[in-house]
Amino acid sequence: MTRLSFLLRREWLSLIFGAVLVMLLLSALLGKQGPRDLVALQSHRAALEKRRNQLATDNAAFRTRIAKLRSDDRYIERIIRRELGYARPDELVYKFADQDEHETPSR
Repeated sequence: MTRLSFLLRREWLSLIFGAVLVMLLLSALLGKQGPRDLVALQSHRAALEKRRNQLATDNAAFRTRIAKLRSDDRYIERIIRRELGYARPDELVYKFADQDEHETPSR
């Protein structure tokens, strides 16, 4: 016991410094804005960059389509034929029903 009290009197400053250092390390590792939050922010940033790249690709495709709609008559004709089902007066259009519509449900 006397040896312990002697050691405490002699090393009290080092013990306090060590305790403060341990508390600072725990606060840095487990507290707010620590490594855990850094990893979460990095993964969120990667997801946002992926989304940004996808939107840039989509935007370029839309710009190309807009340019074609403004200048390419054959492109417009293809779209009208495909989406609206238009045909020229001298053409004959065959329409086939989907197989799913004519199948009877099995019992």
